Amino acid sequence: MPKSRGRRKTTSSRSVRRSPLPPRRSDLLLRDARQLTGLADPLMAETWASGWLGQAWLTAELGEREAEHRLCMEVTGRACTTPSPHGLAAIAALARVAPPTDITMLAETIDILAETQPLPPWHTAMSADTAWTAVAAWRAVDVWDSEQVLFIDYDGPHPHTLMA
Repeated sequence: MPKSRGRRKTTSSRSVRRSPLPPRRSDLLLRDARQLTGLADPLMAETWASGWLGQAWLTAELGEREAEHRLCMEVTGRACTTPSPHGLAAIAALARVAPPTDITMLAETIDILAETQPLPPWHTAMSADTAWTAVAAWRAVDVWDSEQVLFIDYDGPHPHTLMA
């Protein structure tokens, strides 16, 4: 029986359009790490890495306990498969503020990548004799006694105060 003109053919070969996958967090981090190669201040690199680790923790699924570790693992894997100066800079920045369980892995990755890539200038900018040293600490409480804050003063190349 012939089909009416208004009907579609049953054997149409329309391609299914798929939306592209969103980029992985490690890809975004490595793309953003290009700014690290031009820095001279290690504190700026630490701030950058701390922001990315904080984002990993903030956007983690409820109940996930190792979001920072997963990010470090992903970035290490990506930086090793496609070595680049900004990949090494990202690993070096993460190693400065990463969870203690990831420090060894990141340090070993730095050693491997440093054989073929130049280390960022800020990586060696702070030696053991110019490290940050805590010189004073005090607690403060707001007037309603509802919030407690700890202040720690550090000396070094750029004296600063940490509030926790």
